[in-house]
Amino acid sequence: MLRIGKTIFGLLALTILLGSCWSKKNDLGHDIPSQLVCRFTEGVLTEPADNSINVSPTAFFSKDTVSIHHMISNAFGSFVALPGSQKPKLKKGVWYKMEIYLFDQENNRLNPQFFQPDQIEIHQFFFNLISNGTEVPKGITYYYSDVINGQLLETPVGFTGYIRVNKDMEAPELRLMLVHLKTGNKYEADGKPNPFDKPSPRVLEFGDFAAFIGIEIKK
Repeated sequence: MLRIGKTIFGLLALTILLGSCWSKKNDLGHDIPSQLVCRFTEGVLTEPADNSINVSPTAFFSKDTVSIHHMISNAFGSFVALPGSQKPKLKKGVWYKMEIYLFDQENNRLNPQFFQPDQIEIHQFFFNLISNGTEVPKGITYYYSDVINGQLLETPVGFTGYIRVNKDMEAPELRLMLVHLKTGNKYEADGKPNPFDKPSPRVLEFGDFAAFIGIEIKK
């Protein structure tokens, strides 16, 4: 488990470890991922008109242009790009379906473990565009779109969603952070989860990992 207190939020690249000293599912409720795969599919999205943070898969029309990025954990527990893996090329202002897959060292997919009822309540991915180590305000737009048994999950986790890059920046990276609440759940006083790019200090106290994906922004 990671301790991510808000005072070190801007230093995640240097401080986050996976806690590899734990055995599988020791107090976590899930195995520790050692591989991360992101799949980006270009398309067109009809955004929700109700200010929802979720959107139905039926709102996305795929153009079948796919980019896949594979990361592995190193000796320090940080995720790094698999040797030979190219940066995803994302067009500015264009929507992409982003799917995240987690695997253990034996290539077993771990995603289903995070969709158990008790795990849904305490996990959520957050996403930000980073340039030269600094978070870019409104650098991306994102909607959650997790589906279980054919139904859109109203309490998002973030393994599936839709992302659009809004700004062309120098040395861009996409930061993915999976928080894991040690006490309580991910909902705020209004009963809603946090926006995709603005986790509250409370949910930032602990997490499973953060990964930084270098991307190429195409105009």
